[in-house]
Amino acid sequence: MSIVTGCGLNLTSIAPGDLEGADRLMAYWAEIGCSHVEISARRLDIIVGGQLSMPAVRRVANMIDQHGMAPVLHAPHGINLMDRPRRDMHVAAAEASIEFCRITGCSSMVLHSGHVPAQEWVVHRDALLGEERDQMRRLGDLAEQAGVNIAVENLIASPLNAERIIYGADPRALATQLDAVDHPRVGACLDFGHAFLSAAMLGFDFIDACATLSPQVWHLHLHDNFGRPSGRTGIDDSGDAAVMGQGDMHAPIFWGAIPWTEILPRMQFRQGTFGMIELDGRYNAYAEGVLQSAHNIAAHLDGAPLVNPWEQSI
Repeated sequence: MSIVTGCGLNLTSIAPGDLEGADRLMAYWAEIGCSHVEISARRLDIIVGGQLSMPAVRRVANMIDQHGMAPVLHAPHGINLMDRPRRDMHVAAAEASIEFCRITGCSSMVLHSGHVPAQEWVVHRDALLGEERDQMRRLGDLAEQAGVNIAVENLIASPLNAERIIYGADPRALATQLDAVDHPRVGACLDFGHAFLSAAMLGFDFIDACATLSPQVWHLHLHDNFGRPSGRTGIDDSGDAAVMGQGDMHAPIFWGAIPWTEILPRMQFRQGTFGMIELDGRYNAYAEGVLQSAHNIAAHLDGAPLVNPWEQSI
């Protein structure tokens, strides 16, 4: 069995609520050979007020059936299991996401790790981590019933908000938390771009940290950047940020500075990992080459030489 079970792109580049645009983009992803598609819950309004919106669910389910790609889900980005005052709201959204997976056959669901104000972290760190673990185990039990694996994603350390602790920005800390969760349905999503930026912000070793998390990983977010955190630099336009190579660019694989040839040999992902690509919409014209890059990474993890398709096209 191959380490990476399939490759595909996600729907994060569509406008909010644009189901027609999602349909067109899914048709394009299927045309270029994606085996999987990552459904973006926050773009498609499949959850409203913590409950499934069945009209939207039915439309998205029909699109999945029509285009023939196996679905995985990115649960709403706003879910934060460490938000004590509003935890019921976050848990409801997570439960609805799992139910969407059950209905549509998603076999993997990405969930963000938690974050809190720094002052709260200093006082309640151990309790917050314990409460998040309890919620993850309970969601893992629901995921078992739904036939879906939960993949908890490493986030980005924020250069604009030093007063907020995002513990999962360090893949090593996320690995420790998931080891303690110890649930067969709860693993990790490794976002290489997030880790690369966070390493620049927090000073940890990018390759070593990702290697520590990698045995927990069964879902990948593949994209590139230059490891230059965004900040108060006067660059407000996303096009200028791309020109400067700044921030979480979600650029095509091999276009940035992530050292793919150095990091991939250190990875120990679980067999059946999903190689999902998070591509900024400004690069959709290059999606076919990005998909080929993901396939090349998948082949390399199984022992083939690593090939950069962009070098071949110059």
